[in-house]
Amino acid sequence: MQVFANIPVKTMSRVRGRRQNNSYGGWFTAVRLIGPERQSHDKYARGHFIYADVLVPDDVREFALGPFQPDGTLRVQVWTASHLKTLRPFLASGDLEWDVRDQP
Repeated sequence: MQVFANIPVKTMSRVRGRRQNNSYGGWFTAVRLIGPERQSHDKYARGHFIYADVLVPDDVREFALGPFQPDGTLRVQVWTASHLKTLRPFLASGDLEWDVRDQP
């Protein structure tokens, strides 16, 4: 299953004199979906999301921040509004975790 996610990367830039973490946005292969659906309280990005463990390509892995899971995946937020059609079965089931390695 492919999901769009933003991965924080180590590169730092300055915007108006303040350091900003950059993120790399792209389509990644999800390994696990982790529920339940949560609501963001960030004032810039409001909405509902779930967590997903994704496989990070080697060219991005060397710059990616965050703790990697023991199986080499990275846990990221996936916005449910952007993926309603693909996440609907998971959200409707009420399960807390799905393994989606074999799903297209």
